[in-house]
Amino acid sequence: MKIFPPFGTDNFGRDLLIVMIVGTKYTIAATLIITFLRVFPSIWIGLFIHFFLQKIERPLKSIADALNYFPITLLAFLLLNVILIQEVIVYDIDGVLVRGPEPLPYWNRIVLFLVVLAALFIPTNSILIANEVKAIYNKEFIESSRTLGASNWRIVSKHIKLFLVPQIAIIFLRDFIQTLILMSHLAVLGIFIGGFTRRGDLFGYTKQLSNSNEWAGLLGMWWDYLWTSYPWISFIPILFISILILSAKAMMEGLTNVLATADHLREPIERRTETEFIKSDNSFQRIKLF
Repeated sequence: MKIFPPFGTDNFGRDLLIVMIVGTKYTIAATLIITFLRVFPSIWIGLFIHFFLQKIERPLKSIADALNYFPITLLAFLLLNVILIQEVIVYDIDGVLVRGPEPLPYWNRIVLFLVVLAALFIPTNSILIANEVKAIYNKEFIESSRTLGASNWRIVSKHIKLFLVPQIAIIFLRDFIQTLILMSHLAVLGIFIGGFTRRGDLFGYTKQLSNSNEWAGLLGMWWDYLWTSYPWISFIPILFISILILSAKAMMEGLTNVLATADHLREPIERRTETEFIKSDNSFQRIKLF
């Protein structure tokens, strides 16, 4: 009895389903690391902008907004294409063969790829979080805490954090989706995580082989199959990436709905807490309610 791979094989004779399963951990891990590097530094930068750079907050916001008008995929491609030399190129200069720069080691390329993709979004996320902090900072109960002498750190750790953490969770899921899409675009343009190696396939042609087998890199490898008799090979990584994006989108929508309900139920509690605070004679005990 013959057993056929459910998704078929590629030009290197590999089972496509097994290749996709192997690449799952690299895809999710790389996306989570990039998203974390995008969001976590932005929190501290956003807080710093709000508390210490209020005079230049508007110019910084204008600069960050201007970055949104430049195609981020093109910017990432231009940066990574110059930095991540993936193979040695020999140039013929006046009859003399000159070798180009050597590629970076494997792990150096991976780290550089992750850092560049994260750094491109830190300015925008920092301004976004600074705006969120500003909206929370203008609430009445925080004004009461400031009047009673609460420090900035206490306001952040006791008051702002309660409102900011759910918003950061939504930003994290949104950036997770954006990172997946950006990685897919770069892979189609030939930029893979960890680079690629050239190997001969079963038909005697030299083809690019992704070193990490993450889904975006597989999409870039198999993109040319769209114009062959085997277009479904290209749709396999597209299908898996789409499922992952839809899963993250469903989580974000669910969290947004929960927070909308929580905000609706939390408003009376805030008003009641403020009333109790104003009527109390012992302010040092009632400040813990905030």
